[in-house]
Amino acid sequence: MFVSVGYLIIAAYQWYRNRVRHSMVHRYISSSLRLGSVIVQRVSPLTQVDVKQSLCNSKLVEKIGYLGVTELFNDDEISISQTVPKVQVNLDKWTAYYKDIGHAKLTAEDREVVVLLESLRPADVETFAEQQSHVSLNKSFHILDHGHPVAWNTGPPFGIVMQCSESDFLTLCLSFIDNAIIMEEDLQVNRIISIQTKGKAANLVNSDLREVTTVEDASSQWSNESMADSVSLANHEAMEMSSQDWEGVEAENEVDMNNSNIEDMDIVMGESGSGEIMFDPNDFSMVPPSVDSNEKYSKPPNIVVYCGKKDATRKFESLKQVLYQCVHNDCYVIYHLKHDEVHTVPWAENTALLVLTEENLYDQNDDIICRYFEKGGRLISFGSNVDANFVPRRELYKGPGIRIVNFEEHKNIALLCGRYSYMMDTNRLDIKVKGLATDNKEQTVVVEVSQNVAEQAPAGKAILSQVLLDQDPTDVALNQDEFNQLKKYNPTRFQILTLMLTSMGIRCEQVSQPELSPCFLLTNDQANKVRFINGLASQLKSGFLKSTSVSLQFFPRLMSEVTVTPSVLPVVTDKMENLKYFNIDEYWDNLTTTKLGNVVLYTDVVPSTMPLLDGLMYSEPKSVGLIAIAGRQTQGQGRGGNSWLSPEGCAMFSLHVRIELENSLGWAVSYLQHITSLAVVESVRTLPGYENVDLRLKWPNDIYYSDKMKLGGVVVKSSLMGGACDAIIGCGFNVSNTNPTICINDIIKLYNKEHNTSLPMLTKEKLLARTVNLIEEFIKDFQLNGRTGFCKKYYQRWLHGNHQVQLDTEGDQVFTVQGVDEYGYLEIKSKDGGKTISVQPDGNSYDMMRNLIHMKTH
Repeated sequence: MFVSVGYLIIAAYQWYRNRVRHSMVHRYISSSLRLGSVIVQRVSPLTQVDVKQSLCNSKLVEKIGYLGVTELFNDDEISISQTVPKVQVNLDKWTAYYKDIGHAKLTAEDREVVVLLESLRPADVETFAEQQSHVSLNKSFHILDHGHPVAWNTGPPFGIVMQCSESDFLTLCLSFIDNAIIMEEDLQVNRIISIQTKGKAANLVNSDLREVTTVEDASSQWSNESMADSVSLANHEAMEMSSQDWEGVEAENEVDMNNSNIEDMDIVMGESGSGEIMFDPNDFSMVPPSVDSNEKYSKPPNIVVYCGKKDATRKFESLKQVLYQCVHNDCYVIYHLKHDEVHTVPWAENTALLVLTEENLYDQNDDIICRYFEKGGRLISFGSNVDANFVPRRELYKGPGIRIVNFEEHKNIALLCGRYSYMMDTNRLDIKVKGLATDNKEQTVVVEVSQNVAEQAPAGKAILSQVLLDQDPTDVALNQDEFNQLKKYNPTRFQILTLMLTSMGIRCEQVSQPELSPCFLLTNDQANKVRFINGLASQLKSGFLKSTSVSLQFFPRLMSEVTVTPSVLPVVTDKMENLKYFNIDEYWDNLTTTKLGNVVLYTDVVPSTMPLLDGLMYSEPKSVGLIAIAGRQTQGQGRGGNSWLSPEGCAMFSLHVRIELENSLGWAVSYLQHITSLAVVESVRTLPGYENVDLRLKWPNDIYYSDKMKLGGVVVKSSLMGGACDAIIGCGFNVSNTNPTICINDIIKLYNKEHNTSLPMLTKEKLLARTVNLIEEFIKDFQLNGRTGFCKKYYQRWLHGNHQVQLDTEGDQVFTVQGVDEYGYLEIKSKDGGKTISVQPDGNSYDMMRNLIHMKTH
């Protein structure tokens, strides 16, 4: 009770403090607006901001000979200053917004304020998008809702000049103070200035160019990048280029379609973030582009995704990763169609598919989308209100929820669904409607709509889905039960989405494996590298170390003529190149071992890490602990030869350990897989705050989320030589690769949601290093003190205490799980106590759904 009262007191104090703060800010701004310029900007107690000097250095404002600056308010977070005379902006070098967008223009009664918004791109866009997603809708402030944009200027810093009323200016400043301003360009406002302007902003689209008759002509001659892009085409020299000059620019700035970011896509699409009208929607004339392998095309077709106004960037980034796991990556670019671009950018050209993920469409955007369909376009709508333009709907529920869905051969699947069902008794003659999926109440929840057109004309096609396959289970689950249900069927969600995409003509076949990459020898102690290389010297022949599966070829530095093949891997010993998938410094920062993992063989892409150590383990000095780490594996294997998917975000390593046979672990090498799997679990659960994150162990070698889903595994290969056991431990576990199954960060997000905490997401580098630390710690303890202490920790995390099981070789007889015996085998005892059996890990498996142990047969 006292705790609750304390929270209420704190909340009341914060509310009162914010109210007083807002009142003071309101008073200062209102009293200063008419006397000069008001400047509101972010400050830090660690840095002093000289307002006058920063204005003099700004490229966005005119230089002023005399400028008086008075600081009105400063709370070490926000500073409010007044300048006399007013700050002036010369619009002659700015670009005008051609089309009226945003807030309605001022009325005669409004007092006009001209505002300069100075913005920067955040250093960490994902973190910034995550922060914006937590701003509640009733507190968020979109600049277009409270002002009329006049002109823009490329950055950094990026500038927008807008007109607004005095009351809207006050609201803008208060929202800025509360970190509640939303922009569409992944930009963060860092200063607001009331200004006066002179000059006239240039129109990027000349009046004679507005007569362009086709979308293709418009986009090929005039391509204006968004104001947030690093290169602006909105300058007078660019405007004077001929169409041939533009073709040259395109060739020089060609981007890699598969690895391009959103800024690259602005170039490809000819994005117009400034609001210029690039096409007339009534002139739509297009056929969805083909991606037939025999057909030549200048650019890969686009899959265009519209996510609405609010939190659009985060939603797009999440769905883009899902789509890239379904479609042929070499064939498509996935592009974010922002809200203000629906009317202003020729997005329909080269668009193979439009995907809608937002329920509400504003500003007549549904008219544009319907016209796109009528002209032969293809679209998938996930719960969008555009559906009502095609098929009548019936509202069944007040909001989204989990329903049981049947889609083709996929029966009784739990998926997130929207509020409506579709009514199949449409009387329209211009379209055909076919039901694709129903829920458990026989209500139609997915339909296919196609146009009735002449044979030669392109026919529009749409899938309208109340099954919200675009929604990530981690984001939408409200409790653990919902999370478990949705994650269980997440692979099926991908399969159904792939079926939908395929039916829309999108290629979804398996893509070729990523190109193999060379290996780098890395240490944080030069002495270890010298010892390792010296230990190899006698084994090398012309720089080669040969083994049965993959031979290693050592070079001091990477040379252009060196090639990587599945059978020969170049190892660079001296000069490290950029590592695409791994932060080696973070690994070293978290590694605390005396030996294990202190020499790293790292490669971005390799078939498997296990064979890399085959020829090295017998030459490794005793003071060296060798580990092979991969960013991605193309042929990862688990126990019994099972394949292990190894995408980016999965921690994958093979570790060499040498165990003397004379100690207790030497006679129970099977424990190494138990040691490793427990180390993975404890790498998370021994972190402060993460103790109750539900990671568990399933016999013999699996890492599980609760008893629901597997997210990692271990395989051990060992050989005996010279009184010692040399073992290679292979391990892979999902850290941040949320699809298609589950990862550790998914579980942390669920924990945060259920317990109202804010535990940070973890990285594979940190967890991999902590896992190696714990493997070394557990091995030392086992060798000194035997298995008792280790088993106590192991049983705390495993899933099988006192479970009743059957053996498929023992008929109906029931056994009780006792634990793990002295050799690391599973020990079970018959219910009558008359029979005890030890089940070895190799080849046997535990079916928890049926409480059945499948025994290996010879």
